[in-house]
Amino acid sequence: MKRNPRRAYDENGREIQPATVGSQRARGFTRAEIWCNPCTRFVEVSLHGLPDELPIPDICLRYRCSKCGGKSLTSRGSIREHYEKLDEQRKARS
Repeated sequence: MKRNPRRAYDENGREIQPATVGSQRARGFTRAEIWCNPCTRFVEVSLHGLPDELPIPDICLRYRCSKCGGKSLTSRGSIREHYEKLDEQRKARS
């Protein structure tokens, strides 16, 4: 069985279901990161207008790098937005 490089697998080789655009929105997140593997360009994109069922790791399939034109991209939830939310929560508790 061929593994999808955009998926994680458990110790038994079973695919772990990735977060989706809808699940991220439900948690209050609005952005995702896309990294270009060849040239290391990084951008954040809005989740607005993307279908709820789209897996976060598959967002990158819709894009091409604006710097080098490459299609070898990786996407994930926005780490910057994650830390912004943590800071907001910490300030709310203070």
